[in-house]
Amino acid sequence: MKLDNNTLNEIRNSLDIVDVISSYLPLSQKGKNYFGVCPFHDDHSPSMSVSKEKQIYTCFSCGATGNVFKFIQDYDNLTFIEAVKKCADMAGISIDINTNTKVKNQELYDIYALAEKFYQNNINTELGKKAKDYLYERKLDDDVIKEFGIGLSLNNKDMLTKLLKSKNYSDKLLLRSGLVNENNYELNDVYRNRIMFPLYDLNGKINGFNGRVYNGEKENKYINSKETEIFKKRELLYNYHRAREECRKKHQVIIMEGPMDVIRAYMAGFKNCVAALGTAFGKEQAMLLRKLSDNIILCFDGDDAGLKATKSAIEELGKLGISPKIVRLENNSDPDEYIVKNGPIAFKNKIDNPMNIMEFKESLLKKEYDISKTEDLANYINTMIDEINKIDDDILKEVTINKISEEAKIDADIIRKKIIDNKKIKMVNSSIDKKINKKDKYIKSEENLIYYMLQDSSVIKMYEKKITHMPTDKYRYLATQIDYFYKKNGYINVADLITYLEDEESKSALSEILKLDLPDTINYDIIDDYLDNIREYNEKKQTLKYKEKLKNELNYDEKLKLAMKALEVKIRREEYDR
Repeated sequence: MKLDNNTLNEIRNSLDIVDVISSYLPLSQKGKNYFGVCPFHDDHSPSMSVSKEKQIYTCFSCGATGNVFKFIQDYDNLTFIEAVKKCADMAGISIDINTNTKVKNQELYDIYALAEKFYQNNINTELGKKAKDYLYERKLDDDVIKEFGIGLSLNNKDMLTKLLKSKNYSDKLLLRSGLVNENNYELNDVYRNRIMFPLYDLNGKINGFNGRVYNGEKENKYINSKETEIFKKRELLYNYHRAREECRKKHQVIIMEGPMDVIRAYMAGFKNCVAALGTAFGKEQAMLLRKLSDNIILCFDGDDAGLKATKSAIEELGKLGISPKIVRLENNSDPDEYIVKNGPIAFKNKIDNPMNIMEFKESLLKKEYDISKTEDLANYINTMIDEINKIDDDILKEVTINKISEEAKIDADIIRKKIIDNKKIKMVNSSIDKKINKKDKYIKSEENLIYYMLQDSSVIKMYEKKITHMPTDKYRYLATQIDYFYKKNGYINVADLITYLEDEESKSALSEILKLDLPDTINYDIIDDYLDNIREYNEKKQTLKYKEKLKNELNYDEKLKLAMKALEVKIRREEYDR
């Protein structure tokens, strides 16, 4: 099937955007539209509107706008063609298209794919026997080793470098890849004598490695690839591409610290696990987790570093309005060690009975304060009140208040009186600080006219007849494309128009227009007012242009011509007004 506009429209019309988006994130109906938390910015209140009627979504906060293709493309980090193919599969429509479009930094991806094959080959040779035996001792079998692409860098200074150079990759590109470094003007391998865990981008393409010592060396236990154009650790989660669908099915995601934890959990039947590749945890990773599920369980290592990572994750997820659950493993165990020692059933019991945030914070504070002492008890209660203020869940707040009340033998109302409603304070401060950016009548007329051009072709015809020229560049270009789309197709439909638009400026302008809160019913007298305002602005601008030229023109005849042109504009305007 050829991928033309008719095919694109057929695929899009075969899907309901509400059904598709609600399979990724919860939507609730308010009036005729559906609302959800926008996955494309740090959002924790439902600011994304999904229109069943128009088959589009619009975020009133960050401005993200699109149809079902655009949502799938941005949410799953796909190319447009890949998104169309995925939508076609959802709709049960067979299309024959090549999704292997040229990828940015393709040569770097190729280098990493070749390196993975090289490392895998090494571990399956006689030289890799010791590393293989180490993995067997760690209870990994050949199927898992193969599935996760685990390999070995040999104790040789430049084996990989020579292989890559034999494929005609330039020295500059090899250094950019992060797999090769330069020492005394010689290129050498970065990884030597380490078990190699491939790292993947969100779509499952290898973009880095995690190298682990295995022979009792006292070097750094793990080394991640250095940051490159294709590998930015803060923007990735290990095993994301494998775990994505399982997390959505289970409506749960478990985040751990490293590859071995995830692999062990995978072998034990927990296939909805990802890893942060260390204890650092940032907002990008928090947003990736939210895309998988808002039911998040933190299961970092049981040591102090794991505790620090847990606190960091709680903070970052809290900024998105998410309250994760927490599992802390005793004896400083990591998930890998715990599962091997105690078995999958014991680990499942941990996952099925996690602490909520307040229980976790209570457990930490009780280690800090001796609540048998009056002063420590008061400090404990006041600190807990500060923590309660950070929680949006009213039920969790009330449960925690009552729990503290019983525990400390203090009236719950006293605790409630001390609790400050931060939301109200923020709203007051926001209303004080907010600066209102007033738009003049001409800008408003442009925006409102385009809004109604998107709703009804009769408004497009009025635009064609009376002005055909918007004063503002971005709106002029958008209006021109709307007009062209209508002339070419004989109808106007916002969802189809989004597929047609290619430049980012038009998409951005369209997003601004779709955020307008205007009545659905078209009042043609008001449309005429918009057209009059735009026409008035254009004529004023034209008159000013002639007057400016008059100031600088020295030739009498030319000055007379310019004066006549300015007068003609004025007469046309007066005749139009009569």
